[in-house]
Amino acid sequence: MLKNIVSSYLGYIQVHKQGFWTEKTLDNSFSPEDITYLLDHENVSYLSYRIEGFALASKDDNSKPVALLGLDVQQEKNRLGLDKKVVQGEYFTNRKTGILVGIGLRDIMSLRLGDSIIFLSQGYQGSMASGSYPIIGFIDLKTPELNKRTVIMDLAQAQELFAMPNMVTTAVLGLKNDNWEETQQEVIARVDTNQLEVLNWNEMLPELQQLIAVDKAGGLFVLFILYSIITFSLFGTVLMLTEERSFEYGVLIAVGMAKNKVIIVAILETILMAITGIIAGLAFAFPVVLYFNIYPINLSGQMQEVVEKYGFEALIPTSLDPSIALSHAGIIFFIVLVVNMYTIVKIKRLEPIKAMRR
Repeated sequence: MLKNIVSSYLGYIQVHKQGFWTEKTLDNSFSPEDITYLLDHENVSYLSYRIEGFALASKDDNSKPVALLGLDVQQEKNRLGLDKKVVQGEYFTNRKTGILVGIGLRDIMSLRLGDSIIFLSQGYQGSMASGSYPIIGFIDLKTPELNKRTVIMDLAQAQELFAMPNMVTTAVLGLKNDNWEETQQEVIARVDTNQLEVLNWNEMLPELQQLIAVDKAGGLFVLFILYSIITFSLFGTVLMLTEERSFEYGVLIAVGMAKNKVIIVAILETILMAITGIIAGLAFAFPVVLYFNIYPINLSGQMQEVVEKYGFEALIPTSLDPSIALSHAGIIFFIVLVVNMYTIVKIKRLEPIKAMRR
């Protein structure tokens, strides 16, 4: 869940001018040249620069405050797949320059492709920021609140609008792996903390940690119930097999077969059945997992509202990470070995004459 949320826009680690996160003004900006050396870090794959500002958007008699995001549109196309979220019009190209508008804002202001929106705002260090930009497309960010107030433009256009050449408000650090805690500490040690702040996702959105903790607790409870059912089901199966074959075990022991060998045969039979069941389960489950990875589960109700409150898409795709399936298969195999203790004890205490009289 965490990876799905932070990869959608926020990122694991962000760098800002000192104080930007508590006071989001354009005056708290910095030059990308101040941190380009962070690309030399072994766990940093890229730096995504952004300008996050606000403006009053006007079209004819309609006006509305909007969040104006200046992005490296080609980089974000590859990283966030923004081009796939354009539902009408085109994404940014060398031929097409303008703005992308959220579909909610389109409906509120009755906008159409080709319309020009006039923006009025305060630029860098109190300068006046104003400009008129054509709409080249409408984008669905999957979050109603974001769709109602988001406008996206190219980073260079935003720098020109806000009179802040070669300046940005935010830099997202792309990581090669999920070891963000150690990476953050190493980045903090390298930057000038009097000028810049390095924040992780937990520091920027502490409420998100609570949401993830609740989600994990719910998941662990479901797993506990599931494994309890599996354990009792397996124990019932082993119990029935052992009791029904008591006569057979008694005969084998009576004709001279050692109890240890009988135990080995009984356990091997159970293990072979367990392995067959695990392989069959994985084979049947994979198409389902693959389907929900391509077509994620849409959250609804209160959970959808909570997730969208933080500006994230209310989707839960399944993971294709093989370690998840293999770890659960290993747990089930361990449960099989544990319930087989009943078979071992039963055969050890078995008296051949009594067993054959049943």
